[in-house]
Amino acid sequence: GLGDVYKRQIIINYCTSVFSTNTITAQDSKGYVGVSIGLAMPTGDLADAAKTGLDLGLINAGYRFNETWGATVNWGATGHSDKEIDDVTYGFGYLAIGPMISYGNFDFKPQYAFSSVVVEGGGNNIDFDVESAWILGTTYNLSLGGNWGMAANLDYFTFKIEDAEDSSNMFKLSVGVQYKF
Repeated sequence: GLGDVYKRQIIINYCTSVFSTNTITAQDSKGYVGVSIGLAMPTGDLADAAKTGLDLGLINAGYRFNETWGATVNWGATGHSDKEIDDVTYGFGYLAIGPMISYGNFDFKPQYAFSSVVVEGGGNNIDFDVESAWILGTTYNLSLGGNWGMAANLDYFTFKIEDAEDSSNMFKLSVGVQYKF
């Protein structure tokens, strides 16, 4: 009867309002600029020499052209101690650019990276030329209200030093704060 129709309409209206208020996604902002800090964990041959170190994201930026596609720029560095020699450190810097694919609260960011490698020890710095570098990144965006948000980042950073036989790799796991616009 009429009562059943009324009850169904109330249930439909309730469900619609609940689901529409809980679907806030990364696409609700056109873009963001942020900073991050976290761990950089070498893998493979690099893990034989370098300890897990610090990852600093000095600029983590993303801009959305539409709901799915955008562009990203990330500038940062990682620092590591040597596993065996106390006064030897490794520094890996990068400026990475690439497309950004947004889905829900996730941004997927395959990036080409301009990278540098510096080894310091005994008061000497040795700079290595990097042939190519890539970052395959994922960011989970969490709104804090207004224009502020947090980010959880998981990146796979791979680079090849000139004249080296193999690439070097690391996983970077970081958290950060974002200003959304």
